[in-house]
Parts: sequence; structure tokens; C-alpha cells
Amino acid sequence: MMKNFFKIFSLTIFASVIAHGQSQVQVKAGSGIDIKKIEIQAQPTPIFQAGGVKDKKFKPRDWLEVEVTFEAKDVAPRDAVVPELLFRYYIGMMDEEGKVVVMTTDITHLNVEAGEETFSAVYVSPSTLGKLTGDFRSFNPNVIKGVGVEVYYNGVLVGGGVELTSKKFWEGQNPTAGVLSRSETPFGILWIDRYADEKKK
Repeated sequence: MMKNFFKIFSLTIFASVIAHGQSQVQVKAGSGIDIKKIEIQAQPTPIFQAGGVKDKKFKPRDWLEVEVTFEAKDVAPRDAVVPELLFRYYIGMMDEEGKVVVMTTDITHLNVEAGEETFSAVYVSPSTLGKLTGDFRSFNPNVIKGVGVEVYYNGVLVGGGVELTSKKFWEGQNPTAGVLSRSETPFGILWIDRYADEKKK
């Protein structure tokens, strides 16, 4: 019985040490992650070339790209690497009936260096854009009525920002799926060193 007690006691100590180690990186609630810029643009489907296959011609369609520039700014210690940051994206778009539809997704970025300008990006596919706007060939960014991002660390809101609006337009709405991470698109193999690593879903 005493042997089991010591086993349980040692496991408790070990778990406490792990928990203490994970809590060493601290990010200030509300403003630890500074959202510097949110850019919205149409991005055509990339064209890749491969050997050993017959080439097929196609006209690239437009994707919606939202890119966020951010910095882990108010972090302790100052040279910390933040193990995980959850980015929650919201995109408000006018559909062909004039109604604003809000779409969302969560992206978890890994090993973000404090004090460094870092990038995150999400996309909406041409087919989803076509379904909403009625135009499957091209995309007019003017139908975007708002973009927002919230950043969480260990479940605590540590940063955020909006573009094209001054309010959290997603509150009181029922956001739907439709926003994709870079790894879910053809852009996932482009500009790899520009973007923070993504955790696989």
C-alpha cells in the first residue's frame, strides 16, 4: 500500500512539473498578440508544372485570400517561443440576395517566435464564392463586408482585429463553415517560410 502511495505521489509531482514547464511562456490577456494588418484580396489558382503527364489547360479562378500580419509582442520571457496560438477567423460576405453570410474557421499556429513579424492566412475557394455570389468565374472583393480575427492562448483571448468594419459583426450570428487553412488549398506549398506553421486538423 505504501509502495502504491509513493507511486501515486511521484506521478503527481511529475505532472506538476510538466504543468509548470508548460506555463513558463506567458502572453498578456487582451493585447499580447498585436494584429498589425489584415489584407483582403482575390488570388488566382496557382499553376504548377509536372513531368510525365500531359498538360491540361484551364483558366485559373479566383480565391479569396485573407492575410494577417501579427507579432507576439507582450510575451514573457521576451525571447519566448509561443507553442500554440489559436486564430479564429470570421468573414462576412454579401450573397447574391443581398444578405450577409458569416463564415468561420479555427487555425492553430505552432512555435511562434516572440518579437518577430509573422503571417497567417486563410482562403475561401472559388466554388464557395460562386455559390454565395452567383459568379463562379471571377470574384469581386467588394462583396466582403467585414473580416475579423480573434487570437487565443490556452483558451484566453490575447489579441484580435477587424477590417472593413469597426465592430465584431459575427456576434449574434450563426457562422458557418467555408473558410480554409493554407494547408487545405493549393497555396499550402507556396511561400512556406513566410507563414507560421499550422497544426494539422
